[in-house]
Order: sequence, then structure tokens, then C-alpha cells
Amino acid sequence: MKRIALVFAVALAIMACAALPASAFDGNDYSGGGSGGWSGGSSWDGGGGSGGGSGENTVGGFIVVIAVAVVVAIALTINYVNKRDGGQAGVPGAVRPGSNEGLHIQLPDRTAEIESIVKGHDPNFSADDFVSFVKRMYIDIQVAWCRRDMTPVRALLHDNLYDATARQVQAKIEQGVVYHYESMAVNAAYMTSYAKDAQFEYLTVYLNARMIDWQEDEKTGRVLRGDKTTRWDLRYKMKFMRSVGVLTKEEVAQAAGVNCPNCGAPLDMASSTKCAHCGAVVTTGQYSWVLSDFGTIRNDTVDEGIRVD
Repeated sequence: MKRIALVFAVALAIMACAALPASAFDGNDYSGGGSGGWSGGSSWDGGGGSGGGSGENTVGGFIVVIAVAVVVAIALTINYVNKRDGGQAGVPGAVRPGSNEGLHIQLPDRTAEIESIVKGHDPNFSADDFVSFVKRMYIDIQVAWCRRDMTPVRALLHDNLYDATARQVQAKIEQGVVYHYESMAVNAAYMTSYAKDAQFEYLTVYLNARMIDWQEDEKTGRVLRGDKTTRWDLRYKMKFMRSVGVLTKEEVAQAAGVNCPNCGAPLDMASSTKCAHCGAVVTTGQYSWVLSDFGTIRNDTVDEGIRVD
């Protein structure tokens, strides 16, 4: 309501300036920031508009100008609130798309087909278990990003992805920017594409999540982008890879990222990417699935389908 009042006040100022030349008031542009972040983030887009006019030294002309200005003021207010709240004006905590990018992209659910293919060479593989693992992993990764320490999920990320993410985290630390994700929930997740070549197999999961998302200045606590009430609806492609011939091990399947996928011993990713017990390097996909690519659905996102060489 405070924002609505502010916009309406600006609109009233336009009315007050109605008798001035048009060049004296160039209009308003209400725009928000954008959340970067490792998740691909959100983008907050506001409305925009302009108002103004010229008056004549006649009562009739002045009344006409005032009437037009009132209509413009109301239109500006409604337009701003609707765009800010994703068409749900006046609804606290309204859900909005994280971005207008990729809204027309729909990736098919091929879970059953992909599970059948993988189980053909890996009998212990379970689509339900894998998707559940991905959901937990997504939350863990977002928590690590907010804490600006990716070490707890290092074993789940391919080396290349971890290195890129670590650089992003360091940049946010240097900038004094802290991310906050609250009320995170995964609405849907399913397998959408699969590929296998001579060395690796790749499995892509579509994931839809919602969260409250804002950025804060570490020193002042000032909100830099986003807000503390809006829930953003975000869609992702999460691509995993592992070496051909690797099989799901039942005894370590539920401890992925915490225990070594090769021997089951506890992992300490803060000191090394190697298992201290068996020496396995656990971040390359040689012993288990690791996340190799992660991003939001965009206009150029393509359905990779199923391909087995």
C-alpha cells in the first residue's frame, strides 16, 4: 500500500503540473533490479508511464486537463501495481514469474522412458530416488549460496561448475552482497532428457521451485534488490553426468554428497576433493552423478530429447 500511495502521489504531482509545458515533466519509469546469483535468479520488472499536459487560460480547458490528468493518474497506478504484482494487484506476497525469459518453453516429462533406459544397464537405479535426491540437492545448493560457502555441496558439483561458482561467491563477498532465500519449496521435478556416449551418460532434470528472494547490503542491511514478501516462481534445467559403467550403489545412495560414492566413507570436502579413505576423486562423475550444468529456463533453451550413441 505504501508503494501504491507513492505512485498515486506522483500521479497527483503530474496533475499539479498539468498547466506547465510538456517538456517540464518527462514522465516516470518504475523499474526494479534483478537477482543474479548462481541460480540464474529473478528479475523484477516494474511498470512505467508518463503524464503531463498543457493548460489554457479558460475554465473549460483547465477542467479538461484536470480530467485527463486524473485518468492518467489512475491508469499509472493500476499499471504499476499490476506489473509489480504480476497481475495480482493488492495481494501481499503474490507469486510472480522469476523472469519473462522462457515462459513459452515447455520441456516434456520423460521420466518413465529414461528410467527404463538407465535400468537396462544399472538395475539399482530408481527414478523416484534420483528425483528426490535432486530436490534435496537443489535446496542444499541454494542454502550454501546464501551462506556464501559452497563447501558443503562440493561433492555434488563437477569441478568446473564448482570453480565457477566459487568465483561468483567470492565476488559477492567482496561486494558485500548477501542473498536471502526463504520459504523455498520444490513444486515439481522430473527427468526430461538423456544422452550417452562412449565416455559419459548425461541426465537432465527439469525443476520448478518457488522462493522469497532478496539481496541485502552486508554492512547496512539495506535491501538492494527484490523484497521480503514476493514469492518468485523459477524454472531450471539441472544436467548431471557420470562415467559410463558406473552403477548405483544402494548402500550409499541415500548419503550422496556426504559419503564417498566409491567406498561409502565420510567425506571432508573442505580439505580435498579426494576421499581420504580410498583416494577416489568424487567431483568428476567417475563414481557417481555430479551436477555439471545448471541454469534457468530461457528463450533459447532447447529440448535435448534422448540420444544414445
